[in-house]
Amino acid sequence: MTRFYTLRPELTGKWLDILERAFQYDFYHLPSYHSLAEEQGEGQAYLFVYEEGRHFIALPLILRPIESVPGLRGRSDLWDASSVYGYAGPIASQPDMPTSVINAFQTRLTEALFARNIVAIFSRLHPLIPQKIFLSGLGEVVVSGQTVSIDLTLPLEKQEAQYRKGHKYDLKKLERLGVVCIHDANMTYLGDFIEIYHESMHRVGASPHYLFGQTYFEKLVRVLGEKIHLFVCKLEGQVISGGLFILCDGIVQYHLAGSKEEFLQLASMKLVIDRARIWATEQGAHTLHLGGGVSSQADTLFDFKAGFSKRRHMFCTWRWIVKEELYKQLCAEKAYWNEKNQLKPISDYFPAYRAPTAPLNRSADEW
Repeated sequence: MTRFYTLRPELTGKWLDILERAFQYDFYHLPSYHSLAEEQGEGQAYLFVYEEGRHFIALPLILRPIESVPGLRGRSDLWDASSVYGYAGPIASQPDMPTSVINAFQTRLTEALFARNIVAIFSRLHPLIPQKIFLSGLGEVVVSGQTVSIDLTLPLEKQEAQYRKGHKYDLKKLERLGVVCIHDANMTYLGDFIEIYHESMHRVGASPHYLFGQTYFEKLVRVLGEKIHLFVCKLEGQVISGGLFILCDGIVQYHLAGSKEEFLQLASMKLVIDRARIWATEQGAHTLHLGGGVSSQADTLFDFKAGFSKRRHMFCTWRWIVKEELYKQLCAEKAYWNEKNQLKPISDYFPAYRAPTAPLNRSADEW
């Protein structure tokens, strides 16, 4: 028997049943995380599911109205789609799916997207889950950079043996200075962490997209429940850094983190990650995924993470123009609107009609 259908996040039991049958998934695939994205105004969440006998492939997407794009206000009949914040992409019952099942999934997905007037799709893919095979032939998969992870199936001492010398030295220094890291199971220091996170994001000039408010953090803790864990470093009773880690189906994600500016030179986030690593190993997780650099670049953040492990993964994004002519038309309309309002796109963005803009008279250095 074959069938293709969609699920909304409120159908929690059915959505979770699909996840539990997958060979691997992560918290980014959870219905509760997609509900949070909806509450944040990101769009309407759906899980597109194709089943054939014991096989299945499922793709979570956030559908967004194109009329929300400045310059395209009159296009109320058109939509595009994206993934939630983080690493999503398709999940499946097994990685070695028969080609006939993949082809049928792609055919039924294409039909469903056409019926819903979906013009284009952008999705971040999961570096730890084989996914490209399910998308091959639909648009393009673009390699965007590398991420770092720690293999928690290794003994603790072999994990630590991969640490860079500088990381080992700083960990010993933190111990001598009396810095302690605690697993804040009751989220006692969540308020302190939020303040530190905001300070960190402002310090590095992060995009407003990353400036999550206190309400968001409180909702994140609520919807993820026992899966989310806070680790904080303290010096003489003061919280100086912290990180949120999320454990799901054997993967621990290093999700959000920050350090107080006056204690930056102590590099206490190294102790946060080290203690989270030990805890994650004790929980029986197989991977601590640290992620990559800002915008997937090989920057100082990536270098910091790379000091914990030699293991690397390719981070890819998936870009698919579902309706070519409509896409070209929308890009032309947006380009005309930009020119009329003396604006120009400031980044290589997909879909192009959603690219951030800046005034024409501003130089690249001011972007």
